[in-house]
Amino acid sequence: MMKRFIFTLAVFVAFMMVQAQNATKILDKTVAALKAAGDVKINFVLSMEDQSSTGYIKLKENKFVVNLDGYIIWFDGETMWNYVKSNQEVNVTNPSPTEISRINPYAFLAFYKKGYSVSLGKSTSDEYEVVLIGNESTQYKNVVVRVNKSTYFPTAIRLDSTRGPLVTDIKCTSYLKNQKYSDKTFRFVKKNFPNVEIIDLR
Repeated sequence: MMKRFIFTLAVFVAFMMVQAQNATKILDKTVAALKAAGDVKINFVLSMEDQSSTGYIKLKENKFVVNLDGYIIWFDGETMWNYVKSNQEVNVTNPSPTEISRINPYAFLAFYKKGYSVSLGKSTSDEYEVVLIGNESTQYKNVVVRVNKSTYFPTAIRLDSTRGPLVTDIKCTSYLKNQKYSDKTFRFVKKNFPNVEIIDLR
């Protein structure tokens, strides 16, 4: 009886290790696919606490610009400009990698090997589901990533924050690959917002 239990446990542990390896490989391929796509524009719908908004994110290496219903964030790899339309203000900061990951959900894909246990979830014929469980040091207590099996692009991400019951759902509606963005795309341009107040917090 005990030998059978030990054997069953060993098989289960081996199966879970294989599952984790496969799930990690899927995320590895997702990161590789995004990098191979060059400059990318991703349109998405973001839902949080029974509210939803549409927006887009443009990515170029470690640079990005997010526009969510007129709430705009530019990041050029060092400096971030946060535009709040209702206040007509722009806050300027030099954010940490952790702060960047809170704003840019796709930055999470670069940190999934640090502090998260990875496993396969309920995949379908078209998509993989990868489930990540964080530890006490991670930004999110769990993350669910759905990945298209053909393109390896993420189609949806669910982020469950460790800071209270706050769940964010992101559904990707379209991808535009191989865009040619200049570096100024990822910087705030004052002449385009002549009436805003700039608050430098660096």
